[in-house]
Amino acid sequence: MKKQSFIKIGLALLTSMIILSFVKKDKILIEGTWTIAEVKTIRADGSSFSTIPHQSHVIFSKDNYSFCWTSDTTKLKDWFLGDTEKLQRFNLSIINTGTFELKDSILTTKAIFAMHPMFVNGEAKFKCTFIGDTLVLTGLSVFSEDKLSHPVYANGSYFINKLLKVKKQ
Repeated sequence: MKKQSFIKIGLALLTSMIILSFVKKDKILIEGTWTIAEVKTIRADGSSFSTIPHQSHVIFSKDNYSFCWTSDTTKLKDWFLGDTEKLQRFNLSIINTGTFELKDSILTTKAIFAMHPMFVNGEAKFKCTFIGDTLVLTGLSVFSEDKLSHPVYANGSYFINKLLKVKKQ
């Protein structure tokens, strides 16, 4: 009788372990508001350089996203910017918003609006990982609506974005 109980318990434990091994344990959760701590460009030759955004705001909510950052440090206190200041800020900023899908660990964004006209209706793919509290988005591809690759990706380079969750105040 005791032998049968041990066998039943053993089979129950084995069955439980098998079932639990099929359950995905580390679901990546990106919903919320984030700031960008670093944008790193990895060149095709392996060299890299980093940009630290001075202003940033990234939101993932349901199926929508907004991605905005600039490394511009202009301190002008005037509503009217000259062409030089406008170009400076444009060249140092990224703004796009649209829909996203996160499947397994691959984030796909589809821009509805983008500061750069080439990215309107374009698509970007990222590999999502976490390093502690930091969400790391490693760029896999960026394409325009016409399936033209972003020049950085076309030459074998890519971007890594490091995001920090904004704490509720």
